[in-house]
Amino acid sequence: MDFNQFNTRAHAEAGTPMQIVDPWTGEPMMDGDKPCRVIVRGTASKSVQAAMRAKAKAAMMSKKAKGDDADEEARVMEDVHMQLCEGAAPFIVGFENVKNGDKPATADDAMWFLDLTFPEMGVKEDGEGNAITDKDGNPQFEMKNNPFAKQIGEFAGKQANRLGNAQKG
Repeated sequence: MDFNQFNTRAHAEAGTPMQIVDPWTGEPMMDGDKPCRVIVRGTASKSVQAAMRAKAKAAMMSKKAKGDDADEEARVMEDVHMQLCEGAAPFIVGFENVKNGDKPATADDAMWFLDLTFPEMGVKEDGEGNAITDKDGNPQFEMKNNPFAKQIGEFAGKQANRLGNAQKG
């Protein structure tokens, strides 16, 4: 048996096409009759792991330079969104049937693409539409849509998407 078919590291580096879905409806996005896709590296990709290591090291150095007792900065949803985009960008190898204006999108357009959709937060509800609250009675919140950065992060994390004999998902 040729075990190269189980080389998720090589498949992760090459990337796998991911069907882009509408962040609010979940419907597949199409360019006429052609699927709009992002070619996504997997988390096992050596280049993605190197990028994640470099980012973590830079964050540690920045925190060390500021001092251990430095106050955390106030964060707004824009900060969370940009963190999601920056985290998803290294996974993008390229695009299929996606245009940035009149030009085909390339890997260099990753941040442009990821910044097109923004997380929409809303109050978490139970099956009857009632707000779910914490022990203090404060409402709990959840993401109500599926922005592109979230789609890519979730797809990249599924190693089965890169096995030669596995179902794509």
